Amino acid sequence: MNKPILIGISGGSGSGKSHLAKRIQSAFPEQTTIIEQDWYYRDLSNLDPEEAKNNNFDHPSAIEHSLLRQHLDSLIKGQVVEAPDYSYSSHSRLNSVKLLEPGPVLILEGLFSLYWPEIRNLLHFKLYLEVHSKTRLERRLIRDVRDRGYTEEQIRASWKHQTLPMHKKFVEPTARFANFVWNSQQDTSFETTFLADLRRRLAKNAKNPK
Repeated sequence: MNKPILIGISGGSGSGKSHLAKRIQSAFPEQTTIIEQDWYYRDLSNLDPEEAKNNNFDHPSAIEHSLLRQHLDSLIKGQVVEAPDYSYSSHSRLNSVKLLEPGPVLILEGLFSLYWPEIRNLLHFKLYLEVHSKTRLERRLIRDVRDRGYTEEQIRASWKHQTLPMHKKFVEPTARFANFVWNSQQDTSFETTFLADLRRRLAKNAKNPK
């Protein structure tokens, strides 16, 4: 059995990481497993609700990356993983889990996909999505109001005081580790080229199992 191809997708909040991951999955639906970094936010159910709400969710320490690494190792070995199911409204982990099946393509997407060396070094492809901050904020407003129950005021305050400063400090510098830095608003051909290359690699792996 061949080891899976690991793809890491990083970039600022609202840069299109989830969208690209789903585009890759739609091209290879039976072969792709997506792992979302956001599932691994630390459980803050032990904190006062107001204290939990004010936690800096744009800092790497908000993620239990040791568990994420453990789950990636298990998927690489061909084992099924029970990923956390996280509630953004209560900032806590739910009793339910997300069952992740191992597959030929594993995609890790999240702000810090390229941040931790012990995770970064597992990746065969490291992608960084570069999108203007104004566009990213517009996308964040739509997503967090619709999917996470935040108000526009909360989102704008968080963006100004946490998201942008943390992006400059922790996320943007990881672009130097990427194999590809992609601005989807300027380069419309990258996705097609990348998918074609991935298709060739999967076909080669299928013909030459290890």
